[in-house]
Amino acid sequence: MNAVVAFALKQRVLMVALMLFVFVAGFISFINLNIEAYPDPVPPRVEVITQNPGASAEEIERYITIPIEIQMTGIRHVRSIRTISLFGLSDVRIEFTYDYTYDEAESKVINRLSQVPPLPSGVTPSISPASPIGEIYRYRIVGPPGYSVTDLKTIQDWILERRFKAVPGVMDVSGWAGMTKTYEIAVDLDKLLAYGLTLPQMLQTLNNSNINVGGQTINSASRRRSKRSTPPTFCRPGCTSRRSTTARSW
Repeated sequence: MNAVVAFALKQRVLMVALMLFVFVAGFISFINLNIEAYPDPVPPRVEVITQNPGASAEEIERYITIPIEIQMTGIRHVRSIRTISLFGLSDVRIEFTYDYTYDEAESKVINRLSQVPPLPSGVTPSISPASPIGEIYRYRIVGPPGYSVTDLKTIQDWILERRFKAVPGVMDVSGWAGMTKTYEIAVDLDKLLAYGLTLPQMLQTLNNSNINVGGQTINSASRRRSKRSTPPTFCRPGCTSRRSTTARSW
């Protein structure tokens, strides 16, 4: 130890130059560090999430996780690949070296995902925005007696998901399972033909019912009126549907 101290005292210019080099290297590393709410100094990691509600963990592992994992193994600068197969959920995490930035690593993964063979039930893998220092939090919605799975799914999609996304630090909320509320129309072809209508005409009317066209504005004195076209209203067969125009002023 005394020899090191003696050498440092003799080579003062070298020690000062070394100290300046360390300061400059530290400053450059600091300005290139990802600045977030929570610093993220780990190597780039891309997470691929695939959901297949109703599939068991074994089916997820065999038909979804393994094909994606095999496709990811050929990417350069991959340090490790870790997978998690749960009921209805596949999670593949690909960790890269520092040779790639996160955007470059994500681009490589997306290119390989396009080469994955078709997965069961037509499911599509997606890139999770999860941070390497974050984690997936899973929860279950339980309602009082009388609530169906459709009611619980509606609460998840229209209330809880929006509330959770407003919480600082939550990057994404993805709901699965349950039944989404839908509106189904049973067509009686005999009555439809009796009114002189065809099935394509009815399908076209249903598609037009979701059209909402924006309009121009009308300036009137100190007010400006905004016009928009609303969808045609449903009526009994044989009558004509009309478009209505509403105006708002401010």
